[in-house]
Amino acid sequence: MKQEIERKYMVKYFPENLKIAEMLDIQQAFIYKDTNTVIRVRKIQNKKLYTEEYIYTVKTKGDLELYAKSGVARVYEIESHIQKEEFHELIKKKISNIIEKTRLVIPIENDLTVEVDIYKNDLQDLITAEVEFLNDHIANTFKKPKWLGEEIGYTELSNWKLSNMTKEEWKKKITKEDLENNRKIILDLKKNNKL
Repeated sequence: MKQEIERKYMVKYFPENLKIAEMLDIQQAFIYKDTNTVIRVRKIQNKKLYTEEYIYTVKTKGDLELYAKSGVARVYEIESHIQKEEFHELIKKKISNIIEKTRLVIPIENDLTVEVDIYKNDLQDLITAEVEFLNDHIANTFKKPKWLGEEIGYTELSNWKLSNMTKEEWKKKITKEDLENNRKIILDLKKNNKL
């Protein structure tokens, strides 16, 4: 079981010289949830390598008291590769809306990466960024790059919650300025052939 320690942010802007290591198209849905556990299925297409994989993920809550104090999300997760046919059977049992997004994986200093998610369909114009850490010390002392914006944590904009919101509901969770900024970022990325 892998421990996942993350922080989640809005994106202020996208520097021109930012290197994109991977571009992934992701389709996912949740198929189970209880108080402590969620199960997700995910299809990931790597746009640079032209590969496709299917993942079954079980996530359990970590230290909620620590999260409340620090804003650092800690969960435990088990991931398994599944076959395409299994994915299609499992996603029929979804208990959430399907989320589709493009993920840009961007290396930053200290061997860290930022995963920028650009959402589609009913979540269009939403952009979030996550940084995953090896331990709590690195997470708690992390100095974010200038292009990352406000830390948003996971209480309101987790993928589970987003997968159960209408367009009107999630748009109430972020400012109009953030929405406009996100639209500008998306247009710039498309114009520069980075999306």
